[in-house]
Amino acid sequence: MHLKDNRNVKKIERKKFKNKEKKLQRIHYSLLIMAMISFVVNYMFLRNSTIGHDIRYVIYIFCVPVIIGVLFFGIYRREFLIKTYLSFNKTFEKLYVIGFFLLQGVLISYLSFGQIAWITWSYLNKKESEKNKIEIINCNITGFYLKKNPDISFKFNNRTEVLSVTTEMNRENYNRNRKDYKVEITVQKGIWNYYVVKKWELKKKNL
Repeated sequence: MHLKDNRNVKKIERKKFKNKEKKLQRIHYSLLIMAMISFVVNYMFLRNSTIGHDIRYVIYIFCVPVIIGVLFFGIYRREFLIKTYLSFNKTFEKLYVIGFFLLQGVLISYLSFGQIAWITWSYLNKKESEKNKIEIINCNITGFYLKKNPDISFKFNNRTEVLSVTTEMNRENYNRNRKDYKVEITVQKGIWNYYVVKKWELKKKNL
C-alpha cells in the first residue's frame, strides 16, 4: 500500500510539473516573440550607422551580457534542465541536450540581455558623439556588392567597413570601377573608437 501511495504521489507531482511547464512555455514563447519583434524594429529603424572597431565592444556589449544571460536563465530554469538531462540515459543524448540548451540559451540571452546592452550602448554612443566635432573622412572603395542587400566596402583604420546602398545607387554601381571612386563620410566620434555616420556620399576621384 505504501509503495502504491508513493507511485501516486510521484504521478501527481509529474502531472503538476507538466502543467506548470505548459503555462511557463506559453509565457516564454510570448516573451520570445516580443523580444524578436523588438530586435527587428530596433535594427531596422532605430540603429545608428557607425564605423570603427574596438575589442571592448565585443567584450562588454556582446560577450559579458550573453554570458550573464546564460547563467541567469540556467539558474532560473535549473529544475527543468536537470529533469530533462536526467531523462536521457545515453551519453550522446546527454551531450546533445547540453549543446541544444546551451545554444538556445545564447540566442535568448542575446535577444534579451544582449539587446538591452546594445540599445543602451547605442544611445550613449550617440549622446557622446553629439559632444564632439563633425569630421569628414575620405576612404577608397574596396568593392561593390551588387546582389541581395547591396553595399559598398572600404577601408577605415585598417579594417573593412560597409555601407548599405539604395537600389538606384546599386544599379549605377554596375557600371562603375571601384578604383575610380572614394566615399566621403561625415562623422562624429562617439564612445571608444566608434564614429556615428551623419551622412555619406560616393565621389569620383580626381584622376
